[in-house]
Amino acid sequence: MTAEKHLARKYLGFSLLVLTIMLCTACGAKLIRGESPMVRLKELSHQDDNITLKLSMRNLNGVALDINNIDFSLSTDDKELFSYHGPADTNIVANGTETWSVEVKESQASRELLDSLQNGDVKSLPYELKGSVKSAEDGTLHFQHEGHLYPLPGRPGRFR
Repeated sequence: MTAEKHLARKYLGFSLLVLTIMLCTACGAKLIRGESPMVRLKELSHQDDNITLKLSMRNLNGVALDINNIDFSLSTDDKELFSYHGPADTNIVANGTETWSVEVKESQASRELLDSLQNGDVKSLPYELKGSVKSAEDGTLHFQHEGHLYPLPGRPGRFR
């Protein structure tokens, strides 16, 4: 084999290697940033004129999400059960999930709705959870989720 052919084979092999690396890099996963968290109602309970709400917050981003503030409302049949506006101070690791809890005062209307669900007057309550979180890095990120509240068997005053 001549020196020229040997050199040409070396360059061809090197070129194929570089091309393969470039293709693998171009087809790799992109780092997600600035995506709204997936917020779901995990559990709701009411007792002594207070409602305690546990939310599951899933970070869909490839970087940590530092939530400073949260504003949301929970409504059913176009009636607001309650709303919350205030600090959250929660850090959710990249692609992680955290449970966040808040306690608010119960209104007469929300007490009546939850009591009717607990007593079996209605089988479930459709709800809409709608709001936003604020982070220093990503600004305001909106979320929305719809579902149904059901009483937890054997656990009076608790719903999922």
